Amino acid sequence: MDSQDAVITHSILDYLVRHPGAKDTREGVINWWIAKPCPDERVAIETLEALVRRGWILKRATSGQPIYSVNQAQLSEIREFVTQNNQAK
Repeated sequence: MDSQDAVITHSILDYLVRHPGAKDTREGVINWWIAKPCPDERVAIETLEALVRRGWILKRATSGQPIYSVNQAQLSEIREFVTQNNQAK
């Protein structure tokens, strides 16, 4: 994971730890879940999809845009990841 991916990953997961009930579209994730300014929207979307593949974020199909939310079953693992990442800074 390069530094830009790491920054975006931490930003998304930190947001979800603080707001575990959050649900949003890709645009909402970029505008609300990622620290400003978003370094690169393309990388942000790729990172979001990588977190979906990892099972930490759920992606729900709707008649419009997909909706993303935290996988509540993985929240303790995500919290541990965010805490370790904060300590490494």
